[in-house]
Amino acid sequence: MINLCLCFFTRSQHEDEIEAYYRQRFGDATTTDRFGEGEEMSDEITQQGRLPGVKDPNLWVVKCRMGEEKNVVVHLMRKVIAYQSTDEPLQIKSVVAKEGLKGYIYIEAYKQTHVKQAIEGIGNLRIGYYQQQMVPIKEMTDVLKVVKETASLKPKTWVRLKRGVFKDDLAQVDYVEPSQNIVHLKMIPRIDYSQLRGIMRTSSNQDQGKKRKRKPPQKLLDVDAVRSIGGEVSTDGDFLIFEGNRYNRKGFLFKSFAMSAIVSEGVKPTLAELEKFEEQTEAMDVELAPEKSSGEVTHSFATGDFVEVGEGELIHLQGKVIKVDGNKITLLPKHEDLKDPLEFPAHELRKFFKMGDHVKVIRGRYEGDTGLIVRVEDNMVVLFSDLTMHELKVLPKDIQLCTDMATGVDSLGQFQFGDLVQLDPQTVGCIVRLEKENFQVLNMHNRVVSVKPQGVTRKKDTRHAVALDSENNNIQVKDMVKVIDGPHSGRHGEIKHLYRSFAFLMSRMMTENGGYFVCRTRHLVLAGSSRPSAIGAPMGGMAPMSPRLSSPAHPSSGGAAAGGGRGRGMTRRDRELIGQTVRIRQGPFKGYIGIVKDATEDTARVELHSSCKTISVDKTRLSTLTGPRAASGATSTYGGRTPVYGGQTPMYGSRTPMYGSQTPLHDGSRTPHYGGQTPSHEPGSRTPSGGGSAWDPSSANTPSRANDFDYPYDDSASPADYATTPNPATPGYQADAPSPVGPYTPQTPGSTYSPYHHTTPSPAPYTAQSPGYVGTPSPAGYQPSPSPGGYAGTPSPVGMGFSPMTPGAPFTPQTPGTAMDHNLSDWHTTDIMVKIKATHDNTELIYQTGVIRSISGGMCSVYILDEDKVVNIACEHLEPVPPEKHNKCKVILGDERETTGSLISIDGNEGVFKTEDGHIRMLPIKYLCKVHPSS
Repeated sequence: MINLCLCFFTRSQHEDEIEAYYRQRFGDATTTDRFGEGEEMSDEITQQGRLPGVKDPNLWVVKCRMGEEKNVVVHLMRKVIAYQSTDEPLQIKSVVAKEGLKGYIYIEAYKQTHVKQAIEGIGNLRIGYYQQQMVPIKEMTDVLKVVKETASLKPKTWVRLKRGVFKDDLAQVDYVEPSQNIVHLKMIPRIDYSQLRGIMRTSSNQDQGKKRKRKPPQKLLDVDAVRSIGGEVSTDGDFLIFEGNRYNRKGFLFKSFAMSAIVSEGVKPTLAELEKFEEQTEAMDVELAPEKSSGEVTHSFATGDFVEVGEGELIHLQGKVIKVDGNKITLLPKHEDLKDPLEFPAHELRKFFKMGDHVKVIRGRYEGDTGLIVRVEDNMVVLFSDLTMHELKVLPKDIQLCTDMATGVDSLGQFQFGDLVQLDPQTVGCIVRLEKENFQVLNMHNRVVSVKPQGVTRKKDTRHAVALDSENNNIQVKDMVKVIDGPHSGRHGEIKHLYRSFAFLMSRMMTENGGYFVCRTRHLVLAGSSRPSAIGAPMGGMAPMSPRLSSPAHPSSGGAAAGGGRGRGMTRRDRELIGQTVRIRQGPFKGYIGIVKDATEDTARVELHSSCKTISVDKTRLSTLTGPRAASGATSTYGGRTPVYGGQTPMYGSRTPMYGSQTPLHDGSRTPHYGGQTPSHEPGSRTPSGGGSAWDPSSANTPSRANDFDYPYDDSASPADYATTPNPATPGYQADAPSPVGPYTPQTPGSTYSPYHHTTPSPAPYTAQSPGYVGTPSPAGYQPSPSPGGYAGTPSPVGMGFSPMTPGAPFTPQTPGTAMDHNLSDWHTTDIMVKIKATHDNTELIYQTGVIRSISGGMCSVYILDEDKVVNIACEHLEPVPPEKHNKCKVILGDERETTGSLISIDGNEGVFKTEDGHIRMLPIKYLCKVHPSS
């Protein structure tokens, strides 16, 4: 048709007119402008000239009804045709409905008003009438860009799963159904062989199955193991059917998944994963890489490589590569008769190596590794790695000559060289070498172990850790120190990490382990330091365990720490609260439950159970869930301890009376309180409990108690005999009613009774007793433990029932219920966790937890966990640590003593205890004690 039009045009016009027409149309552009110059005519310049500019129509995005994109385009085309012959034709240039874009169309026009005029009255475009967005000029070409279609899956290719129990597992494509968007995979199953099935299933097993959320391990189907747990396996041709899934005879699972549930790009299976799919990796059916086109480079030859001709007339000819041009290799032959360079196709050459060459792996599993060639085989090279010191087998095409030595990688995933990582709950280590799939870790015991990234739990941040050197100087990260003892004595280094009593140092004078080595902090001395003077050093030589606790934001608040004679301004840790489960009662986190990680006198650091967050909370806003606790932040056991017997000079001056007249204190006058009981003991050296004196001639000798080990009333049992250390806990005492006398109420001088020098008997029937009061020693034992009720007679403001004793005295009141009953004192055994009570004389060990290593007489060898040392402590200063749910524990009392097992659940004051041989017992919680996991 074009030819007919051209013939008609040439016949109807004169030659001059035709010439003028063509000159006008094509005369402006020269040949160079249209086609370029020379052989290299650039298509890119031609394409750039066709890009849209500011003078071209704009592209507008218009929202339309979902699924009606193509119908809207047809509707607009008909509308343009209908309005074309009218006085107001539509001014839009084109309409585009992109295939992958739902709910939008593109309209090409100069102005937005032209777009509104075109879409007016079309129902499917009503939602886009009031708002149209213009596409930037630079992005207009991307609208119609053709996206390359992703390669379709083929059988035998490797994929990984995105979600579910098989997340990140490797699988092999069996076959694909593109029409249904489904792929059938061959994979290693994950069957939970610990869950009973069929007739063996019970209600308890079903409840455990609902709670079980752990991922079963990968393991091929074991028919015998399935039948042993009550499962049924049927056959369907060549396949086995179990729980609706198909397995082949080798135990592999064949399962269907949606295409969106798999990852097919960039999947590189490891050698360990490939070995799980096939017993012999050499015979594995792996899809070969697609053949490259003739124009692509298919070799790895580089200038300087030594090669050998592998086929053709010049087979076995050796030479050196001097030029690489695509797949054409030019080499200089190593032959006396051949002096000129020769050109070979790349497929006729192979790399040539000899023993002793130092090479680098440029591809494959060991990519980046270097080593020395120790053996050359047919199409195989064995080299000795510089990093791992192991033999590696690689192909000749995957290596090339090099002179440098590999140093490993600087990072592997989230870990980097020099990071301190947690290997297990008790061991840490520093990464000293990173390899492709694992790394070398120098642990705290100065041994190098090889671990995979999956075997490391987390990194530890030690930037703010503080420790003491051999001269009690504070040392921290980045300090320069000198080693004065141990295997590294004489070395200097910089502290990189501190963990408990271990320091990881780095010295540039060492070559092994990247310069890292481990020492104990007591083997170090701070560089440039002098021995601290006794005046300036803190008492006891204890550094703050956390710099945050000694910061100005957490000042010491007097009380226990200041009154205890420790260093001024030093904040004490509340070890009794550390490790307890608490609930927040006030503030923005009200109702949250967490565990106390650290505590001072006023503030506690609580790790919330609901989120991985640690917050600081005032201790007055907390309530403990694991057991009772004293109302005050801490109990001070410091201060001057006046002798139990003899003079007791007031500690804080004269304060008598402290709170004015408070007589009588309770329930009016009750004289006598328990009836006629004066004297309580037999005449002679047995002083009555209270009230009148046994030496008062006006007092009648009432009958003494029935035996030498009991009292006529049983209000509060005596803690122990006179010859033994009394149990400081008063079972009958309740801390609800506050004492009218403070903890430092001075006693009236001279009122203390001395067992060695009798005082003059007072004619008064009732005498005020000092807290340090002790009766005349006799086989009968102590007086009954004080109770809030007081003794016979009207209590005075400094009555024995309410004033705390001098520290160390027999009647020192303690936190209610913190100690065991006096008849349950024989509970100490090995491997159990204990807590040191406040009665211990070493204040640094109070409330710390440890593990009993051995028992000798009345002494226990206790390994202190926080201090990493073993100390000898009297048995009466220890109390057992109660177990929590799922803890390993040991029976310490009763007929089942020394039995070990685990605590399944807690019901009130009793616990469900499962022994190691599987028996279930119901035992009181106080009969159980937590066992350290490492025991």
